[in-house]
Parts: sequence; C-alpha cells; structure tokens
Amino acid sequence: MNILAIETATEACSVAIYCDGDITHRYELAPRKHTQLILPMMDDVLNEAGVARNALDAIAFGRGPGAFTGLRIAVGIAQGLALALDKPLIGISTLAAMAQQVVDMQGVNDLTLLPAIDARMNEVYWGCYQCIDGEASIQGEESVSSPEILLQQDKSETIVLGSGWEAYHAPVLDNPPEWIKQSVADVYPNAYYIAKLAATAYQRGELLDAADAEPVYLRNNVAKKKGEQGKSA
Repeated sequence: MNILAIETATEACSVAIYCDGDITHRYELAPRKHTQLILPMMDDVLNEAGVARNALDAIAFGRGPGAFTGLRIAVGIAQGLALALDKPLIGISTLAAMAQQVVDMQGVNDLTLLPAIDARMNEVYWGCYQCIDGEASIQGEESVSSPEILLQQDKSETIVLGSGWEAYHAPVLDNPPEWIKQSVADVYPNAYYIAKLAATAYQRGELLDAADAEPVYLRNNVAKKKGEQGKSA
C-alpha cells in the first residue's frame, strides 16, 4: 500500500509517503513558503521511497482546520494528482494528526488529548481526542471557539498541545491546574501522521473522489449566517 500525504494547513509544510508500513517524509516550519516547498518535497519523498506516482494507491491531505490559504494549497495539489492519476483521496483532520503525534511520542493511554490551533481573530480550532487501539480518535466534534473554551472542558487528566494554547494560555501553562498533566510545545500538523492515519482510513474504505474533496474551515457556517443576515438587512 502506497499513500502520498500532503499537509500545509499551518506554518508547517510537509509531505510523506506511507509505503507498506514505512514512512518517508519531509517537514519544514516555513510560513508563507508552502507553494515553493511542497512540490520539491513531494518529488524528494517519492524518489527516496522509490515509488512512481502511478504506483500510488491513494493521496491523503490535511483537510483542516487551519489557515484558508494553506488548506487550499493541499486540497488543490491533492485533487490535481488524484485526477491525473485516477486515484482516490483521503482527507485527514489536522487536529487528529497533532494528537496522533503525541500518542506516538508519549505512549498515551487513558489521558485526554486537547490539541488547539490558533485560528486568529481571538479564536482557536480545537477538539478532544482519546487514544483507542493506538489511534487518536475524536470525542465529540471539532470546533472553532474563543480561547476561553479550552479551560472549560471536562477536567479529566489531559495533555494539551498546539499553537492555540501557546498563543492564548501561556500563563496557564506556566502554572497549570491539576487536570493539565502535560503541555507539549511546538506541535504542528505533520504529513508523517497524516500518512499514518490515512493508512488505517484506507483499510476502512474511507476514500473520496477528487471532485468531492473539500477543506474543513469550521468557519463556513458562521460566514454563511452573516451573509444571510446581510441579505435580509
């Protein structure tokens, strides 16, 4: 099974290929350089893994949430490849990829994982995850909210991570409440974990046609409601 993964939702830019259990990847923290880096990274991982594009079984992408421009880059490239190669797509949550990174690094079992991405405009993208059979699994739904919501969650033992915490709750992390068992710094969505999650999603048959692939902005409904209010005013 060969799955190419592309991730450009935040300041980090990365590409990975899952090849029969092995993952080759490139990752760089490079704001505003995604369009320059992504295609060379893709060629590098394919060449290093020795996999031709037509030998891919699927293309995975970080579907969001994240920056609008970054999400469009990943979705656009993934759709173009899928159409050219006649391959299916797999959309993976950026928050799930962040949680999976901590699952793999920390050997998390019973702790809740609470990743949050700075959504600007004094908001965060966030979700609660549990490790189930080694995989970060969403509990409830992904959301976009004011940063204060992060401190109002169920006070089970929790690992917190991501730029949403670092941007808005640094003082809390310096002297955390008892329910925050650990904070993990500098965790961004990474194609390595997109590829890993995509491999299990592929086995479950969670595939998309290229025409159906869309980024998950989470702010869509808010923008739509505001637009409808403007029309009715």
